[in-house]
Amino acid sequence: MPHTVTFDFDELVIPILGKNDSGILIYGNAELVENYAGSPDEGFYVKSIVLSDGAELTPTGRGFLGLPNAFEAELFKRVAAVIENENTAIGRHAAIEWADSIERMKEAA
Repeated sequence: MPHTVTFDFDELVIPILGKNDSGILIYGNAELVENYAGSPDEGFYVKSIVLSDGAELTPTGRGFLGLPNAFEAELFKRVAAVIENENTAIGRHAAIEWADSIERMKEAA
């Protein structure tokens, strides 16, 4: 079973036209899962995102009644890109939480 971490975020900025100050603020949590390499030490990717109002974003954008939604898929992609990028403040926090979780797992073993 792959290692997972629930990462809570707030004020995640999705830039508009490359500008953060005219961007969108997003609040919620993301499920971080170990990278496809099969080792938690290799890092993580975002599997799913739940916004603070309970709406779930998935990589395929399948939302209400399982119907495809291009906007939701794009929003998932953009939020995940911020969380997975260690050059962003949110990405650095996610990486720290991931590393802390891995360390706790190793200590418990």
